Amino acid sequence: MGVLNLTPDSFSDGGRFGSPEEAVLAGQEMEAAGASVIDVGAVSTRPGAAPVDPADEWNRLEPVLASLRKAVALPLSLDTSSAEVLKKALKVGVDLVNDVTGLSGDPNMAQVVAESERPVILMHMRGTPATMQDDPRYEDAAREISEKLQRMATRAEECGVRSDRILVDPGIGFGKRLQDNLALLSSLSEFVDLPYPVVLGCSRKAFLGDVTGRGVSDRDHATTATTVLSALAGVDYLRVHHVAAAVDALAVVEAVSGSEAVLRPLH
Repeated sequence: MGVLNLTPDSFSDGGRFGSPEEAVLAGQEMEAAGASVIDVGAVSTRPGAAPVDPADEWNRLEPVLASLRKAVALPLSLDTSSAEVLKKALKVGVDLVNDVTGLSGDPNMAQVVAESERPVILMHMRGTPATMQDDPRYEDAAREISEKLQRMATRAEECGVRSDRILVDPGIGFGKRLQDNLALLSSLSEFVDLPYPVVLGCSRKAFLGDVTGRGVSDRDHATTATTVLSALAGVDYLRVHHVAAAVDALAVVEAVSGSEAVLRPLH
């Protein structure tokens, strides 16, 4: 999944695009590099980020989304927690919903997702982006988070979301300490064993800087290491900023392991 941020303040590439045309071109470049999905977002969820009004979120998305839909043949994922924004985006054409709140941030989100019949990524996060790094604690991060994801998926099904439309994401960096993020990466089988495809986003995140001492713009090599670890563990979708690096890493994993490291198609 190639990350296309339309925010002025995302941790890695906020404010990168000066015009909608530049954003669409970036999406085309991701497609050419071998992306399977483009994940478009217009709200920063970095630690400490403040909420964004749905009207402002849509104002960032609207100039790009329709043009991007015409410019690429790939499925488009919308990174949003707003039912109001999702309703508008569905009319333009999005294929997947990526909700960092796991359908809990907006009381209307579960119903809109269920009625849309789009696949949805349920991500684990403690608190909100503004509060999630305020002393998060776990006794056993992998077990607690996998159990929480199962409960989130069950709730989504109870709200009408089909089980074969649910994907789960342990939420690396979202309300986790360094040791928690490392524990999740070393225990990916906890999530792969769940009855849902697994999405993982480690790309350029702060914990990689903690490990390597490198700034956010110099973490692509560390990200590639997580790509390889995730592929070997059986993770289904990898959310990355540098698509070509991830595609090359997966090609090597495939060549060495003898099994095709191809992510599941969207239903």
